[in-house]
This record gives sequence, structure tokens and C-alpha cells, in this order.
Amino acid sequence: MNSFDLSFLKYLQEHSPVYVEDAVQQFGKTLSTLKRTMKEINEQLDPAFHLHIENQSIVTAMGYREYVSFLENIHFNRYLTSPEERVRDLTVALCLQNIVNKSDYYQKFHVSPGTLKNDNQALVTFLQANKLAVQSVHRQGSRLQGDEISLRIAICLTILKTVEIGEDNQLVQHSANEPINRSIACQFLQQCEREIREAADIYCQRIAPRLTLGYNGKKYFLVYMSIALQRTGRGHCITDTHALDFVTAMDFSLLASPAENRFLDLLLSSLSFTWRPFTLYDVPLIDKVQRFSQAIAPFLQATINNQQAWFGEVYQFIYTAIVQNKFSLWFEDKKLHHVREHYPALYQGVCVEVREIEQAWAVNFSPVHIATLVLILKKYELQNRLHDEVKKRVVIVTNSSESKVGYFKEVLKSWFHIDIVASVNINEIHQLQDIPFDLLLTFTNKISSYLRYYQYDYVKVSFHLTQEDISTLRQMGLSRAKKKIAIETFIEESKNLADGELRQYLEARYPEIFI
Repeated sequence: MNSFDLSFLKYLQEHSPVYVEDAVQQFGKTLSTLKRTMKEINEQLDPAFHLHIENQSIVTAMGYREYVSFLENIHFNRYLTSPEERVRDLTVALCLQNIVNKSDYYQKFHVSPGTLKNDNQALVTFLQANKLAVQSVHRQGSRLQGDEISLRIAICLTILKTVEIGEDNQLVQHSANEPINRSIACQFLQQCEREIREAADIYCQRIAPRLTLGYNGKKYFLVYMSIALQRTGRGHCITDTHALDFVTAMDFSLLASPAENRFLDLLLSSLSFTWRPFTLYDVPLIDKVQRFSQAIAPFLQATINNQQAWFGEVYQFIYTAIVQNKFSLWFEDKKLHHVREHYPALYQGVCVEVREIEQAWAVNFSPVHIATLVLILKKYELQNRLHDEVKKRVVIVTNSSESKVGYFKEVLKSWFHIDIVASVNINEIHQLQDIPFDLLLTFTNKISSYLRYYQYDYVKVSFHLTQEDISTLRQMGLSRAKKKIAIETFIEESKNLADGELRQYLEARYPEIFI
């Protein structure tokens, strides 16, 4: 049993049934390899939940509960660890203990004596990536050395995925841990038992009254704080703060050491939150974010009316991105992988316009941060789709009665912000020469053939719009029907109208909204 076997089982448990050809493509393995994997898994699985192939699909009756139970019974004597897995586990031990005898430690993995030597390259790769080193201590073992901040961040990221937040903000083991993650979580929870309780108390008493961290931000803080308390208790403290004054941070004063507090303040200010008071801004960053906002505005298909909320969220995220990129604090998110494909122009625009900020703070925003910033901008673009936005001009070509077409028009307008400028009978198609329009619509094959014959571009949809039709029309540039009215514009236009005039104004100006 190895990590691939467990990844394969997890995927099947979540997606069963899975077409064989999809599984082959998903994992980049041959069918024969997948069959061997299934055989290996089935040997240790209750027959009721065996993996098998039916009608060109791989099927299992296993649910999440059975998957967790299966993982709990996989131990190192039945699990082949990879070099990277062993190094992750070892470096956590090196962080939480003063000295580790690597030869003794490796016995837990049930591997040959030569495996430790063969893992040196994987260990060196990890250490170099995090500005760390391992020092040999004569006749005792090995000690982890390096920049204290880099050390804590690297180990925090390793531990983060192995634990969750339980009752009273206490960290507990993630229920579906694979063997290595279970080992990492166990040693962290045991070695830092007292500090985990103290970190939870600090959050409840000192942080929660001032800001509310989101789940991921809170978990990161609790893990980091537990490690920090454990290491400072053993004399491993942050002392070098020369690189920590690059941006203003809120002052929390959680610990006695000013150096420890300086990094903690930066860390807390950069974590995800559900509420925080905007009481502190970095003056140089304010100017840069304002310039970024002005430069990126032409890439949006809407004018931002709620400027205060827009600036506050964009500023906070760019602040977060600066701090996280300084310390390699970002986390991968599969949901962000396709943002660039969905919004290529805006994504590229953000990459270009954010360079001034990157250069000023000597960072390079990760794709994760660029993609997230794009989504924030798109959120405000969608919020600011106004009723005054120019409507696409649509002409319906039909041979149906007006009562039937009237229904179709209202269905269209319930979905899209459009102006249906005409409904033309197919026998009067010559009228199209005198009607300015952006899109021709029809809902019959017969009329489609006529339009092709007369060389008109058109879109055929179902009379009762389907989701596929709606997607097609969106791709044709029709925007959503849900529009908003700018408050200041509405007040200014209507403030001097008498009751009768106001009614006429609303009926004429906003017929899709008032009835």
C-alpha cells in the first residue's frame, strides 16, 4: 500500500462510479496498473466495499465513514512511505525536539537502513527551499537550524493539513489522515498539548474580541501559535526583525517579546477573516492600491459605485498578498486553477497593473493571489451591473402568434438584460434590413433554415429556455437580467417629481423592476 493507492481509493470513494477511461486519464496510469492497485486495496478491504469494474466503470459501495475506518487500520508495517513523506514527518520531529537520532527515528517506517541515506536528497531539497540546515550533534543525533521564521512557517504548513479545529478551538487530528499525516498530527498534538490549549485561550481572549478570523485563518494561527509557544519555551526565539518593517501592521501584543510580536502582528493582519475593523492603513500602500484600482478599472465591464467597500477589500487583499508572498504563506486551491482561462484579459491586466506594488515591496504575487484578486474584482463588477447598462438589441424571427411570442419574450427578459426591439414574422424577413440589432433569435428548425438561406447569423434556442440555451446566450454576450440601480442617480433623478410624475417616471424608466 502506498500514497497512490490511497489517492486512488479516495477519488473512487468520492466519485463512484467512475468511467474506466476517465480514471486512466485522471491518474495517468494504464488500466493494468489500476487493476493491480484495485487488487492491492481489495486485499485489505471489507468485501462489501470492494472495488470492481461494471459496464466500463469502476464502482465501490464505500462511503466516507468506511474510508476513514480503512485509513485507521493502515499502519507503517503495511504502508510503503515515499522519501518526501518521510522527510515531512522527520522535519516536524526536528522542529519539536532539540535533537533527533535519525537512525532510531526511521525505524518507525519499517524501512531498510540504507533508506535514510537515500533520503538525503529529498531532505536537502526541503531544507534549501526553506533556508534551513541540519547540524550533526556528536553521538546524539541531528538538530534543525536556520531562520526561525522560515522554520516555523515550513513546519506549520506541513502540520496544517493534518489537523482541524475541534470544540473550544482545540486542535484535533483530521479524521481522514493518511498514515504519514496521522503520524505528523500525533506527534504535534502530543508534543504541543499544553501550548495548543494556551493558543486557544489566546485566540478567545485576545483576538476574537478584535477581529473574527475565518476557519482557515484561525487554524493557521492556532497551529503557528502552538509551535511558537513550544519553541520559545525551549529557547528558540525570533531575534532578527530587520526584514519585518516593510508594512504597517495592527498591534496585538500577544507575547512578551517585541520581536515575536512583530511577526505575529504581520501574520494576524494577513490571515483570512470574516470581520475586522478597518482602523489601520499603511500610507504608502494606500497610494499604490488607489493607482492599481484606477488602472484596472478599464478591464471591468461596470463602473464601481460602492467605492468604499471596493477599496477596503482590494486594499486588504493586496496587503495580505504582500505579507504572504514575503513569507511563502499561500495555500494551493484547486478552485483557482481555471480562473485564468475564464477571465484571460482581466487576469493578464491584474498581472501587469500589480507590478508596481510587487516592485515596491520586492515580492512576486503567486498565481493563487492573482487568481483570487481577479475573483474579487469580478465580484464587484457583478455587483455593479446597473440597470442603465447598455442592452443588447434582440430581434425574434418567428411564425408564431404574438401571444405565444409574448411569453417567450418575458422568459428571455427574466434571464437577460436585453432590449427586444422587434418580433419579425418569417414572411416579412425583409424588414430586418431596416432594423438595427445585435442578435437574431428563433426557436424552430424551419425558420433556422430560412435564415441560413438568406445568410443571416442567428441563434436557435428552445421555446422553453434550457440551461444549455442560457449558457449559449451568455457566451453570445447577453448579460444577466439582475441589475441594480445606483442610489445617488435614483435620488437625483426622482427627488423633484410629484406623485403622478414619479409613477410615470418609474414605469417608463424601470419597467422591468416596477409593476
